[in-house]
Order: sequence, then C-alpha cells, then structure tokens
Amino acid sequence: VGEDRAEVEITVLGKPSKPKGPLDVSDVTKHGCKLKWKKPEDDGGVPIEYYEIEKLDPLTGQWIPCAKSTEPEANITGLQEGKPYKFRVKAVNKEGDSEPLETEGTIIAKNPFDEPGKPGKPQPQDWGADFVDLEWTPPKDDGGAPIQKYVIQKRDKAGRAWTDAATVPGDRTKATVPNLEEGHEYEFRVVAVNKAGPGEPSDASRSIVAKPRHLAPRIDRKNLQKKVVRSGQMLRMEADVTGEPPPKIVWTLKDQSLKTGDRLKIDSEDYKTTFIMQKCVRADTGTYV
Repeated sequence: VGEDRAEVEITVLGKPSKPKGPLDVSDVTKHGCKLKWKKPEDDGGVPIEYYEIEKLDPLTGQWIPCAKSTEPEANITGLQEGKPYKFRVKAVNKEGDSEPLETEGTIIAKNPFDEPGKPGKPQPQDWGADFVDLEWTPPKDDGGAPIQKYVIQKRDKAGRAWTDAATVPGDRTKATVPNLEEGHEYEFRVVAVNKAGPGEPSDASRSIVAKPRHLAPRIDRKNLQKKVVRSGQMLRMEADVTGEPPPKIVWTLKDQSLKTGDRLKIDSEDYKTTFIMQKCVRADTGTYV
C-alpha cells in the first residue's frame, strides 16, 4: 500500500585529524624560530581549541611542549644556541589530540648572521672640561646584517670598569660623550650592534684628561708678593700657571730672559714654575717678571 522514510542526522564526535603539512620552519635564530602549517581537513566535529607545539629535546630525546597557538602558526623561543631541533604540532579539541605533524628535517638554533666585527680605534677630535668628541671607522665586517647602533663606552684611568656612555645610530661614526668629570683621565672604546647583538669592542682610544682644550694663561700670584732678602741668602719663588695647551713659561729681569746658571735654577713644568737664586747679591735687586 506504500512506504515511509524517516531521516536521522548522526554526528560522530572524535579527535581532529592530523594538521596538514608541511610544517614549515622559518626565521631561525640562535634562540627561536617561526612555525607554520595548515588546519586539519577534519576538526573531529568539534571546533579546534588550540594547537600544541612540541620540540624534540636534543639532550633527552623527549618531546617537550614549547608553545600553544589558536592559529596555524607560532613563534618559538627558548632554544639553545647551536643545538639541533625537530618540531611537531597537534590539533586539540574537546575530544582530545590529533596525530602529530612533524617537521621533515632538523634545524640548528643559530642566527643567519653573526655579530659585527670591531670598529676602528676611536680618535678624539675635540674635548673640554666635561665632554669629548670621538670619531671612528666602521667595522670591516658587519656580520651579514646592517649595524643598528654604536655604543660608546668609557673607563676612568683610576681603574674603574667600562661603562656605557653614549649611543648613536648605525649610520653615524662620530659621537659626543658628555658628563665627564673635570680633571679625570679617560679611555674610550666603541661597540657595533646588529640583529645578532653586540660585537667585539674596538681598541681603546688614547687617554684624554677632561679639561678645557683652549684656555688663556693665568698665573697664580699668591706666592709672588714683594720680597726682601739679605745678601748671601737664598731666594725661592713658585707659581702655578693654568692654561690650555700648557703655557710656555719665561722669567725675565730688565727685559732680559733668565736661564739656569751658576747661582740660578729655573725649573718649569706643565702648570708650575720654580725660581731659586742662591747667595743673592745686591745686583740681583730688581723687578722680576
């Protein structure tokens, strides 16, 4: 007399299928890399919650979780420089984990470039009581990546350690180092930095004393007051002299230059002069300049 049909929709829930490959590895550095893959063809009837990424530990040979991602890609960190690694990824839903998708080969955790070489020895171009201007040449080898910046370091000759003093962009090879302490003697060196990190420091510059480079002479007159001595006695006068560069010092009497002789000794060094007259006589009377 006829027929009847009833439809029943059945959904079988299960784990997702394996993510689609290949599992690509890119942007490898000494501490990390980037992974990318495709979604599974079957999500198991339940939305995928996340992907779990594991790395094969080179020391123990065990798979260790290293990242989770809700998208079919991930940035991996925490690798050990120079060690070999493989990776695998699983899709995870409420029913469980899929079969893993593994990388086809092994990668070595290392930078695709190296640290830059050492820059040329910095040369002082100008200085003052609290600064110095330095200039240097770029390193012969940039390590395969552009130099991002130069770090200028200073060291007090009194024995302190090297400390960072200034930073300039990688396209500049000169810098001003501020905040020096007047009278202190310093050395300077330069470090080039690229994506791989800082390179070897340059050779140290010649030492520089933080002081004015150009300064008119000035005589300290506190020891140059009027003096009276008896015949046969010794006369001694001293004076400190400032100025940059160190001034030339000349003693005169009656417009005649005086030099060390039998009774007279003149000892002039940078920033100081000493005048000693032995066994003074009446003829030594006069205005000394």
